Amino acid sequence: MKTFLPFFLSVLSLVGQAQDFDGFFRENVKNGAVDYSGIKENLSELNALIIQLNRAPLYKGDDEKAFLINVYNVFVIKGIVSRYPTESPLKIDGFFEKQTFNLRGKQVTLNQLEKEILMKQFPDARLHFVLVCAAKGCPKLASFAYSGKELEEQLESQTRAVINDPDFIRLNGPNAQVSQIFDWYAADFGGKDQVIPFIQKYLLKKVKLNPKYSFYEYDWSLNELK
Repeated sequence: MKTFLPFFLSVLSLVGQAQDFDGFFRENVKNGAVDYSGIKENLSELNALIIQLNRAPLYKGDDEKAFLINVYNVFVIKGIVSRYPTESPLKIDGFFEKQTFNLRGKQVTLNQLEKEILMKQFPDARLHFVLVCAAKGCPKLASFAYSGKELEEQLESQTRAVINDPDFIRLNGPNAQVSQIFDWYAADFGGKDQVIPFIQKYLLKKVKLNPKYSFYEYDWSLNELK
């Protein structure tokens, strides 16, 4: 019984957090845009979620991976709401590399959470399509929480949706203009020569892409629900 109890409590914690994350995103995210104004007017739900995730135990495998994805997206929203109104995350000094958040008793920045914790523990290029940086140039934020049980399906579905968004991958026949995400994180996709094969894998349109591609300017304006 003593051996089983911590596992049982961990499962209860995970299920409860998944439901809370899911409810929060469904209530406050519409078509990828976030209701920062509404969240700031009623901070109780966000603050309760922040307290809950800070007390979370360590999970295993996909449960931990899904948890950290949700945490990142919540921390981004928290960071914006704390300085709202703002026109862009870049208008907030050190938004990604200085501002810290409490995760399991440790202060972490968004960059640390993404690069030193999540990507280091779970190297997966698809994470770049589910971690959303509060800018319109980012992939659209999902209006649901990620869960360990459904994570593989969710990652595949979200990656496919982003790749087939004509605002994200801009096609002119076989020629592609792609997000600067593929430039900044080229190594995560296997190198610059692997960007087009990665895109081609998820592209639903029947076209063989030119291996040469260009980048359009990243839109750092806030992904705010108007």
